[in-house]
Amino acid sequence: MKIRHAEVKDAAQIAKVQVQSWQASYKGIVDSNYLSKMSIDERTLRWEEWLLQGPSHIVFVLEDDHNDIWGFISGGRIRSDHPYESEIYAFYLLKEIQQKGYGTKMIKRFSQQLVKQGQKSMIVWVLKDNPAKKAYISLGGIKIDEELIAIGSQSLMEECYAWQDLQLILD
Repeated sequence: MKIRHAEVKDAAQIAKVQVQSWQASYKGIVDSNYLSKMSIDERTLRWEEWLLQGPSHIVFVLEDDHNDIWGFISGGRIRSDHPYESEIYAFYLLKEIQQKGYGTKMIKRFSQQLVKQGQKSMIVWVLKDNPAKKAYISLGGIKIDEELIAIGSQSLMEECYAWQDLQLILD
């Protein structure tokens, strides 16, 4: 598996990973009716737009030797008023390759890119009941906030993890 910058041509595969990851990872957390209605076609259109944004939106994919995408991470400048510089907007791996070390490698590669762009700190929002948040904690992420968000007709608690110094992830 290799990690590389995403291109517009990757939009459909990224969308597929996002939808399949949501449906597998959030089963029992997010309403099943909402999950079943997620559309790869709709997500593909959004990803095409986002991938055209250029260097302000960083997106890396995890790809195998057959050019199949198994995961992605995206982010850029922070979108809230927390005192941090950058944010992971979305980070998903297909269930089959979770807990094999690829997620850590992707977060490190993403953090390297942020540091290269002169950014020093980062946050990520994650559903409170998502067991994958342990990865952020194991990489030194500190919980700094939480908020109630709406997904479909559901209200779910989301937690914010932060790194004041991205170098902590890279060391």
